[in-house]
Amino acid sequence: MAIALVLALVGVSSSFAQRSHSTGRDLPTASNPLGPTTASNGAGMMSMQLPLFLGGAFGLGSGAGVGDNGHGVGLCQIKPMLGVWLPGYAFLRLGYGFTSYEEKDDNDKKIEVENSNFSVELGSHLFSEFYVIGSYSRANALSENGDVSWNEWSLGIGSFWPVFSRTFLMFEIGHYWVREHYDPFVDKKVSGRRFQMNFGFVVFVY
Repeated sequence: MAIALVLALVGVSSSFAQRSHSTGRDLPTASNPLGPTTASNGAGMMSMQLPLFLGGAFGLGSGAGVGDNGHGVGLCQIKPMLGVWLPGYAFLRLGYGFTSYEEKDDNDKKIEVENSNFSVELGSHLFSEFYVIGSYSRANALSENGDVSWNEWSLGIGSFWPVFSRTFLMFEIGHYWVREHYDPFVDKKVSGRRFQMNFGFVVFVY
């Protein structure tokens, strides 16, 4: 269902962007600082009218928040997002990530944990398509053993590639710090960190 939701978001976003452009409405314009970048299909980036976007990302990582008490590699989150992005300068993204994983309690019993987080991400371009990104997230985990919330901070780098006139693909890698909190699944205070790779897309809404 999560994958279907992300694919539906891509379709709706692309459709809305195309309809908005085809109406020819007189909207404020913001030129693309990167210039007319050409994608592999020959479509160049057009001048932006409003730098608003919808998008989504998959996060793969290792460490705290992945499952099995932070061991191994797995899916960290599936995250729809929206925000403002001026390519070549900076961006602001708001996202809501969710996933589920398994933890082992003190009796070695596996428990399914439903994890979600609301994130605020700020990025600044270093040069061309490359940027640094920092984020704050408020995370929540729900299970039959209880509920818990905590804060996360991250710092990373990323890049994007134009593939259509209003669509970017992006790749990011970051280091996430999980702040100390009481974990009812293991009945103690925990903290940690993880490395995470995000693969995603953004579609500009014109």
